[in-house]
Amino acid sequence: MNSAGSPSYVGARARLTSPATRVPITGDRKVALRPLLFGPLPDAKAGRTALRGPSTETQLHTYILVEAARRPDIEVVLEGFGVDYVPLYQGKAAEEFARHGPYLALIPEDNRAMTWLIDEGWTSGWGVWLRSELDLSRLRTHFRKFTQLYDPESETWFIFRFYAPETLRRVIPALPPADFTAFTQNIAAFVVPSGSGTEAVLV
Repeated sequence: MNSAGSPSYVGARARLTSPATRVPITGDRKVALRPLLFGPLPDAKAGRTALRGPSTETQLHTYILVEAARRPDIEVVLEGFGVDYVPLYQGKAAEEFARHGPYLALIPEDNRAMTWLIDEGWTSGWGVWLRSELDLSRLRTHFRKFTQLYDPESETWFIFRFYAPETLRRVIPALPPADFTAFTQNIAAFVVPSGSGTEAVLV
């Protein structure tokens, strides 16, 4: 970890044991995803357990991270559904990136937002689901530590789009153990669509 609190992710290599698990999604997508998004999580993430211990199942909340650059009206949509949400950026950055930056929303089970987000977002590449014991404010604080990454070779900061499904599928499982543990702290699982949407990748 560098002095600003963000891991230096550049150059991370994949492990022999990946902390990711793939679950087939067949039939009605909402029915297939409900246990992963709102029920007890499977115990199959052996690679993750070896890295950071078993995930807690105590009072897990369900969230979605959405990149507004891929769904510019997402703030209006979330407001319309009446769910609690926050932008990850704050201050002037939140205003500047209102239609481009990431949003974090708390999704109750059986809320209309759940149905719409699965129907519209699962195969569209703009949503990442996750389960966490943290409330919305604390989870936002956690994720804000990772909105930028530092490349020590070029001594440059870059925007880190960890909220993009392809990043959660490919980059996060390949992080060095210490960085992976820091990023997934207090997060029981990320539930990420595969490229085709026919599988859920649990990280």
